Amino acid sequence: MGRRNDTRQRAGTRSSRMYQENGSWYFNTREGTVVGPFRDEPEAYTQLEVYIRLADSGMLPDSDTAGAATLRAQPAV
Repeated sequence: MGRRNDTRQRAGTRSSRMYQENGSWYFNTREGTVVGPFRDEPEAYTQLEVYIRLADSGMLPDSDTAGAATLRAQPAV
């Protein structure tokens, strides 16, 4: 899906994807999914790394079944 050849810097993209709401942490995916909640920022960053590795390897579930075992996906609002 072009991620391997993506020339944008991920560090900037990652920080803009991460946010806190009502004391919990979430991140937005490129696919428009909100993933979380996570208890703290380090856990959210760890799960974002997991998500990116799964996406890069082509191992993400179909959008109909979004959410790997370690990820808690919620529809974007």
